[in-house]
Amino acid sequence: MAEIISIHVVRNRKDAAESCDYVTVRSNFGIAGDYRSDKFQIGQITLIEAEAIGTVAQKLGYEIPAGASRRQIMVKGIELNELIGQNLRIGQILVRVEDKCNPCKNMETKIGPGARDAMNDKGGIRCRIIKGGELYVGDKITVETPRWPFYARISSFCFKLISYLKRLSNTA
Repeated sequence: MAEIISIHVVRNRKDAAESCDYVTVRSNFGIAGDYRSDKFQIGQITLIEAEAIGTVAQKLGYEIPAGASRRQIMVKGIELNELIGQNLRIGQILVRVEDKCNPCKNMETKIGPGARDAMNDKGGIRCRIIKGGELYVGDKITVETPRWPFYARISSFCFKLISYLKRLSNTA
């Protein structure tokens, strides 16, 4: 069964990821205390597979510390890339899987040289928080088909549009 094996929070942009036993997750916001959390942001919470990190470590030839990928939740026992457009029940919370979380150039400094290329298509997923709550290491993960799939797709489209417009207004 799929489960959370580690949780990480980054309090300030340049800080290292801190390991946590539990966090509070707020609806349409993200993890309380994480600098990346915000309303109408596609990556309100990010997940990555421990198996993918293992594959990348093997490819690079060295261990990758938990949290170095800057993804907030590390899971095992589930293939995340297949879940875009689905809902996940993670412990108490409910999320909508919106998109892949492609690796950025930051991986070269946080993990090491070659990490960005090695993580291609293994960077995890970005989710939107539908229902918040407490999240603990060891919480189980199940896939839930949205009750109204058409509404879920429209909701995702509107959310992405609002997120895009918000980013656009912040650059003006």
